Amino acid sequence: MCPVERIQVQLRAVTEAEALATSVLVQASFTRLAAPEWEPSARDVFMAESTPEALAAKIKCATCATGAFSDRQLVGFLLMPTPALLGMLFVHPECLRRGIGRALWEHARAYVESTFSAVKTIELNATPCAYQFYRSIGFAPISAEYNREGCRATRMACWLPARALRAEVPM
Repeated sequence: MCPVERIQVQLRAVTEAEALATSVLVQASFTRLAAPEWEPSARDVFMAESTPEALAAKIKCATCATGAFSDRQLVGFLLMPTPALLGMLFVHPECLRRGIGRALWEHARAYVESTFSAVKTIELNATPCAYQFYRSIGFAPISAEYNREGCRATRMACWLPARALRAEVPM
């Protein structure tokens, strides 16, 4: 699907009409990368919460719902239900390590900084497989890893002023 090197993507808002393609991407990425570390009941809940119908509803009321497209194909998706919460960031499993996740994050970060100036910190729950990626884009852990209803995660936060102050925590 994706070449070995970095690929150029077009970033744009995802619409409710694209919920099916978004669901396919999210569920494929989750199944391949995060699901093996979760309990079966937790996997079932995530799959139910990422159906096309569920994602259409989330996209409709999201602060930010952005897709990364390569040759008109959705290869990455970011969802922020509120300006201070990164709820989903998924890249197609065959397109990892091509700069897509970072591009989605930088786009969302710039949007929040320019539109919601009162927001200084964005939080997320990182699965074990995504933890190092989030560290690499400026998030730091604010909890130890925990298991909640079968989902393994670490709570992380990105303090937005850190970049301007040259105070980002190194990897």
